[in-house]
Amino acid sequence: MNIGFERILPTPTYASGVTLASFAGRNWDSRAKIVTEFKQNLKSTLRHAQRSLCCYCRRPLGDYRDTELEHIIEKSAHPAFTFEIRNLALSCSTCNNQKARSYKLLCEKLKRRSNKVSGGGGLINCSPVLSRNIPPVAISSAADFRWVHPHLDVFSNHIKVKKGYVFQKRSLKGHRTIQGLQLNALTRVEHRAAVEKLFLRQGFLTSAIGALAQLHYHNPAQVYSIIADVLRAKIRAA
Repeated sequence: MNIGFERILPTPTYASGVTLASFAGRNWDSRAKIVTEFKQNLKSTLRHAQRSLCCYCRRPLGDYRDTELEHIIEKSAHPAFTFEIRNLALSCSTCNNQKARSYKLLCEKLKRRSNKVSGGGGLINCSPVLSRNIPPVAISSAADFRWVHPHLDVFSNHIKVKKGYVFQKRSLKGHRTIQGLQLNALTRVEHRAAVEKLFLRQGFLTSAIGALAQLHYHNPAQVYSIIADVLRAKIRAA
């Protein structure tokens, strides 16, 4: 399956006269012109670089409101990376929300583990996506990250995407990304949505056309499974 892009290249740049230091003392939700223009311009640049696809699941991005500027290293725990361009990518709202949920759970596990090792003396590693703590403005090595990094990693080296958005690991980093973002769970949600959509179609011809249209998004085995579920639902409803 065509994944659209392997990694974000070229790396976007700050506007003329603006550097990372220009955002000192600013928070992400600030209405200051420098912040709003930065986010607006970066969204546009990233959408082009990512070919309008989510940096994680590679599904088409929705409209502006349904597209999130994703902080790869969470800004809440690592505010120094809030406006670092290589810490930002465009994701769909589904992946953004799932990453936030996974991040919270993984942080709790890391805290318990580090407290056990250090005797409660503090966190050894504060971020689930990092293999080690790195200083600000030092996002340059894929080896520093436990998950696939949209700017630094070649996606297909770690994850294979089969037709129907079935995600297969090719590395431990790919496995962590698939599990953390629950990428294959989203495929099951889409399956249910397709069943519900086809169920509402009346008549054999319109149902057949609808089923054929699903081949654009799913592989034949998935479409067969969708049709079987629709038929079972129609029998139960009869």
